[in-house]
Amino acid sequence: MMANIMNIACCLVCVFGIALAAPTAVKLPKGFVQCKKSDPKLNECIKNSLKKAVPHLVKGVPSLGIYPVDPLRITQLGIDQGTGPVSIKLNFRDLDISNIGTVQIDEIYADLDNNNITLDVHFDKPITLDGNYDFKGKVIILPIIGDGLSKISLDNLRAKINVYLKPVVRNGNTYVDIKDIKLTFTTTRLHLKLDNLFKGDKALGNNMNVFLNENWKDILAELQTNFENALAAAFSGVAQQFFTRVPYNQVFLE
Repeated sequence: MMANIMNIACCLVCVFGIALAAPTAVKLPKGFVQCKKSDPKLNECIKNSLKKAVPHLVKGVPSLGIYPVDPLRITQLGIDQGTGPVSIKLNFRDLDISNIGTVQIDEIYADLDNNNITLDVHFDKPITLDGNYDFKGKVIILPIIGDGLSKISLDNLRAKINVYLKPVVRNGNTYVDIKDIKLTFTTTRLHLKLDNLFKGDKALGNNMNVFLNENWKDILAELQTNFENALAAAFSGVAQQFFTRVPYNQVFLE
C-alpha cells in the first residue's frame, strides 16, 4: 500500500526537551500504584494503575522529568509517499497532538517474563493534530500544493499498543528501556483542513478541502501507517521518561 513509509524527522529528546543522560533514580510518585508480579490478577492491577497514572502523566510529573503531554508537541513529521493514489511530499512542523488525556484502557495483557505488554485503548474525544505544513504532489488524480496551518482530527479512535521492554542495569539498579512500541488504530472518520492551498486561492483551496474530506478513507488508507508511527513515537517518549527514572522494582514488586 505504501512504497515509502514516513521519515519521522524528530528526535524524541527534542520533542520533549529533556536530557536523558545519567538520570537519578526516584521512588514511584504519589498517585501511582505498584503491582506484584505474582498477583493472579496482575493484568487488572496494571490496568487500574495506568488509569490512576494517566491524569498525573498528562499534567506532568516534575520529579520524573515529564512535562505536560496534552497537547504533545512533535517538532517535525515528514511524509514522502511516492506511489499509489496519494503521491505527496508532506511536512508538518510544530505539530500538537491533543486529547491524549482522554484515553481509556479497555484491556491489558502483561507478559512480564518476556517483557511485553499489550493494551487495547480508546479515546473519549477526537485526537487532533494541529500545526504548520507544506504539501506538494497529487491526491487521486488532482495536483495539490500549499503551505500554512493544518488541522487533522480522528474520531472514535481505538488503538492496540504493543510495548516491548528491555531490562537494563544502571548504577546498580534495574530499569527497563522501551525497546519498541507498535501501534495500530481504527477510526470512524478522518477530518482534514489545510489552509493556504494553491498559494491562497480560496476557491481552489475550499474545493480541495471538500474533496479530501469526501475521500477521507482513500487518504487514510495511504497515510495511516505514518500517523500510527507518529503516535507510537510520542507515547514511547513519555513511557521512556518514566522508566528511565523509576527502577523496575518500584513499578513491579516481586
